[in-house]
Amino acid sequence: MKEKIKLAQQLLAERGYYQGGIDGIFGPNTLAAIHKVQGIDPGLPNSRKITMVIQMGAKEKGIDSGAIDGMWGPQTQFAFEELAFLMQHGRKRASWRPEEMPAANKWPRQNSPEFNQFYGQRGQNLVSIDVPYELKIAWDLRYRARKITCHRKVAESLLTVLENVRQVYGENDIQALRLNHFGGCYNNRLMRGGTQWSTHSWGMAVDFDPDRNRLTWGRDRAAFAHPVYDEWWRCWEDEGWVSLGRRRNFDWMHIQAAEV
Repeated sequence: MKEKIKLAQQLLAERGYYQGGIDGIFGPNTLAAIHKVQGIDPGLPNSRKITMVIQMGAKEKGIDSGAIDGMWGPQTQFAFEELAFLMQHGRKRASWRPEEMPAANKWPRQNSPEFNQFYGQRGQNLVSIDVPYELKIAWDLRYRARKITCHRKVAESLLTVLENVRQVYGENDIQALRLNHFGGCYNNRLMRGGTQWSTHSWGMAVDFDPDRNRLTWGRDRAAFAHPVYDEWWRCWEDEGWVSLGRRRNFDWMHIQAAEV
């Protein structure tokens, strides 16, 4: 919450409403400055007032924050991160969404005839690859792995991704950011809570850091939604892999070599 208050204080200072320190402390000066902003109901909870200041500030600077309602959701979280970057660096963050850049591979669409033709039967055409850095098994961190079992048609691409991750982040940041917390690849099972076969059944999907990127978590909670992981996603998307988190805003741990 402190970072949100600091950003709100910066925005209020820009308007000339706040002359105090940018300290992230919600005191009487910050509250008085907020009450000078037209359109913010003084009767709202203070947390919603702060959110509205951020939403308004983002909109004024050309960043889509969704409805200006004081409710913190995925779009407001996105706007907060973009606005914080803009205020710190004096420029907007470079945009490189997957639809703006050609991917190295055009994987087939999940559950399509082309998918079945390309990948074949579940549990077949599997190979093991040596990975460029040690993986920790996410479900029991006492165990380590240096190999991943995957579909042979994604093996080269998967290895390229992980080699690029090592080059971009290095061993220390890979550890610190938990990019080595491996949740699995090949697993012949149904989707969690579903009746269709998981893409893991073909060995062309991987999970990373499931503890901090849970199935139902959106951008507001998932670790992989934060800007520090932008280059992580670039490594995957350069090879055409698809993040359910970035496409559908759930299951941020899951990355697959198939369109959705």
